[in-house]
Amino acid sequence: MAGRALTVSLASLSQTGRRECNEDAFGYWEGAGSLVAVLCDGAGGHGGGQAASRAAVTHVLEAFAQRPEISTDALQWLVRGANDAVVAAQVAGTLTADMRTTIVVLLLDLFSGAALWAHAGDSRLYRWHDARLLGRTRDQSLEQRLRDAGLDARAATAGQLTSALGSPEGFELEVLDTPQMLASGDALLLCSDGLWSAFDEVALARSVAGCGSVQTWLDRLEAGVQRARRSDQDNYSALAIWCTAG
Repeated sequence: MAGRALTVSLASLSQTGRRECNEDAFGYWEGAGSLVAVLCDGAGGHGGGQAASRAAVTHVLEAFAQRPEISTDALQWLVRGANDAVVAAQVAGTLTADMRTTIVVLLLDLFSGAALWAHAGDSRLYRWHDARLLGRTRDQSLEQRLRDAGLDARAATAGQLTSALGSPEGFELEVLDTPQMLASGDALLLCSDGLWSAFDEVALARSVAGCGSVQTWLDRLEAGVQRARRSDQDNYSALAIWCTAG
């Protein structure tokens, strides 16, 4: 069998910010030749966001560990199963009755370097190579929808989502159609809006430039959020993935 194309280093960060509890959740699972990473942000204003995000993350990790397949069909199956898990955990008359969560999921074949990702809501995945942004997910939010229509988005309430997990009627899922081939020097970031909203894309690229390790990168990001000193700072979480030759 051919050797692995990639070796990955991971580091994570999750802080409550100025909120009473942390409704973000994340995790990853790495097998002999594959990796899944997932991050969720319990949707504010619905109650039970913490339970929703944890239910979704737990489902994705456990389901992938049982069936570690890297394909678009598998990715859709994982996220739709996560939605079912959130819906199943809703209990009428409690804070979980209408709970919702965003989600962003990465699947990576460590032998070929092929990566797929999907998301619902405004948690993001970024991909850089040597600090050059190669792409990121597009938010499923009212603000983004207004921008796409060429309208003034300044009046949109921050964080007003147009899709999230937790609806029995279904949700809108954006899936990468074609696998992206990752290479040594690639850096991926899964993060909640509490983190990415503290930076513009130039500042984010600057955070990864010249880093000697994935932990140094996350330390820079955390320092950037703290420098912003926002009085309404939301929970902020990130899962960073550093790719080197296998």
